[in-house]
Amino acid sequence: MTSHFSPTQLHAWGYFYTSIFYGDFGIVTNMKVILGAVLIGVKDIMKSKVFYENVFGITFDEVRPPFSAFTLNGIEFQIEENTPERGVDWDKKYLGTPKGFCFETDNIEEFLSLVEQNGGNISQPLQELPWGYREAHFTDIDGNDFIIEQKL
Repeated sequence: MTSHFSPTQLHAWGYFYTSIFYGDFGIVTNMKVILGAVLIGVKDIMKSKVFYENVFGITFDEVRPPFSAFTLNGIEFQIEENTPERGVDWDKKYLGTPKGFCFETDNIEEFLSLVEQNGGNISQPLQELPWGYREAHFTDIDGNDFIIEQKL
């Protein structure tokens, strides 16, 4: 189906629709919200940096221990160590915990092999899912748990 509206018109129409739909409830509707970064707690920046470079094939954009950042598919990921400036129990929330997002690859076996070769673990074995994906869970060297998927 082809749209008869330009991207600018559709963007403006989206704001108009949002204003009408939410306006009666007093919700601010002209606010822009984006995903700024994904935070991953680590014990040692330099060791974790090597893991992520080798497994994901990325280069870090910024390395300033206790913080470092890389971009993957337009999304910034930040690996960070716990510091006194962090809130109470920061490490319990961000270090060695399950992460609520998943990565996708075109070669899941190769990816999982790279995880293990670089000190990570497979925390849930590879399985085929009824919605057309193969999925496994893996942990980085600090126990952060992620999902990796491959579309069938």
